[in-house]
Amino acid sequence: MKIKAIKINYYLLAFAWALFILIATLTSSGTLSQFNLSALFGFDKPIHFILFGVQAWLLVRARTTNNKEHFIKIAFTSSLIAALYGVATEYLQGIFVWLGRGFDYDDMIADALGCLLVYVWFWLKRKQFAQ
Repeated sequence: MKIKAIKINYYLLAFAWALFILIATLTSSGTLSQFNLSALFGFDKPIHFILFGVQAWLLVRARTTNNKEHFIKIAFTSSLIAALYGVATEYLQGIFVWLGRGFDYDDMIADALGCLLVYVWFWLKRKQFAQ
């Protein structure tokens, strides 16, 4: 009996993850204390690093191509889009201050570093992914 490979829709996953990030970053800080997640979210910068790194990875996988030249461009633009999304969420937090959130440059740096790591990883593995 042959088992069919499941084709993952990375576009759908990337969209769902972006929606999760948006909800998580705009959720009232009081909500986090209700769910006793404050200990987890005390590690704020690593979480930003991971959230936006995963977003960049999903975008790269969604847009993957067989052309090696275009693959690096895709990895770069996908990582840039994810980093810009991080900037946008920080500005939204600054606008919606009544949620108990605030604008933070350090969060943007953590977001961008997560995206940069993903770009570097795909750049190093470019031959494997663009075959």
